[in-house]
Amino acid sequence: MVAERWRCSERHVRNLIRTGELKSFRVGEKLLRISIEAVEEYEQRGSRAVDGEDAKAKRASANNAARLARMRRSKR
Repeated sequence: MVAERWRCSERHVRNLIRTGELKSFRVGEKLLRISIEAVEEYEQRGSRAVDGEDAKAKRASANNAARLARMRRSKR
């Protein structure tokens, strides 16, 4: 699954498809498929999904650590 590979949400992958940034094709009326070639092409372009999501996770972790430290100080 692309979202697992990129460690992002399925919604993010669907948004990339909707905006045309990631190529996909339909199987039947509802099922979407993304070829490995489309995934690799997107990754080679320096995608936000791969780079941006890691940076977002690091910022969230740092924010959570700062929030926890403030909570600990306020309990003293």
